[in-house]
Amino acid sequence: MVSTTIHSQKQIIIVGGGFGGIRCALELAKNNISCAKITLISDKPYFEYKPALYRVVTGRSEQEACVSIAEIFKNKPVEFMQDRIVSIDGSAKQITGQSGKIYPFDFLALALGAETDYFSISGLKEFSYCFKAIPDALRLRRHIHEMFRRCTERQDDAEEDVCRLHFVVVGAGSSGVEAAGELVYYAKRLAKTHGIDSSFVTVDLIEASPRILPMVPEKFSSRVANRLRSLGVNIFTNRPMGKEEAEQITVRGMTMKTDTVIWTAGVKPNHLYSQTKNLLYGDDGKIRVDEYLRPRGLDDFFIIGDGAATPHSGFAQTANADGKFVAENIRRALKGESLKKYYPKKPASIIPVGPGWAAASVGPFIFYGIFSWILRRAADFRYFVSVIGWRKTLKVFFAKQLNNKRRRSKRWIKKVCCGKSGKTKWFSCNFGFPIFTET
Repeated sequence: MVSTTIHSQKQIIIVGGGFGGIRCALELAKNNISCAKITLISDKPYFEYKPALYRVVTGRSEQEACVSIAEIFKNKPVEFMQDRIVSIDGSAKQITGQSGKIYPFDFLALALGAETDYFSISGLKEFSYCFKAIPDALRLRRHIHEMFRRCTERQDDAEEDVCRLHFVVVGAGSSGVEAAGELVYYAKRLAKTHGIDSSFVTVDLIEASPRILPMVPEKFSSRVANRLRSLGVNIFTNRPMGKEEAEQITVRGMTMKTDTVIWTAGVKPNHLYSQTKNLLYGDDGKIRVDEYLRPRGLDDFFIIGDGAATPHSGFAQTANADGKFVAENIRRALKGESLKKYYPKKPASIIPVGPGWAAASVGPFIFYGIFSWILRRAADFRYFVSVIGWRKTLKVFFAKQLNNKRRRSKRWIKKVCCGKSGKTKWFSCNFGFPIFTET
């Protein structure tokens, strides 16, 4: 009886643990569909909140951008499998993982996201840094700290110091602008910590288009550019990149000496899409979909987010909305109802530029300053609440404040119990903190 029930269940497979895949699985789980088994497959055990990765680069805790997928679906009817999908056979209705496991499906939702595109620029992949994932962000942060450490060790070579503390961000879309605005503040703070003159720190933002943020209105772009300049960021537009070498890059009309190039200018759909048969592609490599987000000619197969050739794909809000939309259509298909048609909505754009300031475009309204910055943080907070709940979100967002409070408490207890020297051997204290005794 049990075996019959298991085999009669429809198999819903969601591939991708990003915005679209997570939202699709959560929405399906809400519906409590007993006639189907929901499986989410991702090559990582955690969900990355990519809008916060620039904050990880500039010293914030990775907890602000990373949540365990197992934790998200705890006590929910979703099975999580960590595996990397290597092939998709839409005709046979099965996909294959790197583990060798074959996953048959009745409904498939692909939410594979995008990956970095280096446009075949010489030396770029070898010498540049990016922050599209947690490991990338942490690697870049370690490199930035290493540059300051080297300057501290060798103070006799001013020319080398200028090169080490010259940070070049290539690509002035939202990711590049956010990174440059936060990095200039962070780097100057690090300079002060290391006893280095902050005038040695240089942050350049390079853009191939005539202006930064070419996807937003010119007035919006202009205000953001003024804000960046006020923070000390140098902006170079109409400067497509030529090549990168170990300690310099070449852009149109100029060569820059630098040890740090941060590449934010290029993304492309996940390579697995291009390896899948029977899909039609647009000029940008994205998959042409019908009004239900299905690849042309394939039923029970949906494309979510960055891989779909829809007007606003590439945005986190779009992937999130796509995931919700696809979940609704899978639910309708299971019940034999007609599918809902897809109507893309333009997402709001809220771009932080340094601490306490952001530019926001929400519908016909444009805001600048602290209010927009609060709006962005509120949007981040709201998303985390929708995924992991209030209590855990509060821990994530206020982890730094809690850690600071804990450190202050430790210092106070050490002072009270051990005196100023901290050398008292005969008395120890343990209130959930390490014991402050000399060994």
